[in-house]
Amino acid sequence: MPRSTRVEKAIAFTQFSVALTCCWPLPSTATKYEVLRFKILRSVMLLNAFTLLVPLLYAIHVYRDDAGNMCRAVLLGLAVLQILVQSCLCITQYDRYQRLIEEMIFCCETASSYEAHVYQRYVDKYSVFYGIIAIWFYMTGFIVILGTLFISDPLPTNAEYPFVVNFEPVRSIVFVHQAFVGMQCAAHMAISIFCALLLFFASARFEILQLELRAVKDLDSLTKCIKKYHRVKRYATEVICAVRSIALITVVICGVATVFSGITIIGRQPFTVKIQFFSLASIALLKVFMCTWPADHLMHISENAMQGVYESEWYKQSLRIQKCILFTLVPQAPVILSVRFVIPTLSLNYYCSFISNVFSLFTVLRVTMIRDEDDY
Repeated sequence: MPRSTRVEKAIAFTQFSVALTCCWPLPSTATKYEVLRFKILRSVMLLNAFTLLVPLLYAIHVYRDDAGNMCRAVLLGLAVLQILVQSCLCITQYDRYQRLIEEMIFCCETASSYEAHVYQRYVDKYSVFYGIIAIWFYMTGFIVILGTLFISDPLPTNAEYPFVVNFEPVRSIVFVHQAFVGMQCAAHMAISIFCALLLFFASARFEILQLELRAVKDLDSLTKCIKKYHRVKRYATEVICAVRSIALITVVICGVATVFSGITIIGRQPFTVKIQFFSLASIALLKVFMCTWPADHLMHISENAMQGVYESEWYKQSLRIQKCILFTLVPQAPVILSVRFVIPTLSLNYYCSFISNVFSLFTVLRVTMIRDEDDY
């Protein structure tokens, strides 16, 4: 299979994995009818999620004295809330996503042999991991849905409705609705794959720039590389602006979801329910990692991008070129994914502290629950 085709397949797989989110923008060449149809579908998806969020919020109120059911309602409510929040964020970033994706596709289609080799190396290195995780996201959705066949609950969620749902065909309609929202939740989990795709592509462009800097032989080629550096850094900065809000929502919601999942796992719940929420906790931690890994990689490679010129044969060039090369070796500010007052720098070090803080909060809540049970 040609390398360019394999890269295009990786992009197509990412687009397919987030299809139910309606967050992947249409091409700029789309007709008015296609845009209208897309907006209607996106509105229907939002309404579909909202109609489950309200019963879940009511369930939190109903089960406020039942820790197990309340945690379950909170977790499921967070998953549905993520659909609404991420969809709204993607709507506001629609034009930016469209520009970034079209530039990515254009660069892949017009890539030279060495550029295509770099893109393919990224696909070979990361596609298996992210592909397996995407499948796991959807499999977890199926586990939660099919788990109702082995427990007493007739529905995938413990949402409470202001009407009776334990008779046909209402029960089947509610079951199908909740199951479909579950698949929407899985698709929105895969938004992290979409963000990772953009971040890794920006990193690949910096790596291509390093290769070109190593081949610098005259002042003209050095000038072209410096201009390209600013174009690539501008693209990477646009990517950071596009994924910053998604990263913030991911960290906040996944942190809370992990805490409540842990409480449910340790609590007095059926084994099947524990399996479901163990999967949810694992996915929450993986979702944060899937954004953190490429952000950390982009930070390091953008900081050292101009160092590639030092690996060229600069010592064989004229004194004028050597002076220009020396000027380019001034340390450059890295491209960092951060959110003021919340995420100082989204990196692997931050991810370790995130896990530590989540488990510390979980321990505090668990001790509080044990004391309440003893008092009761």
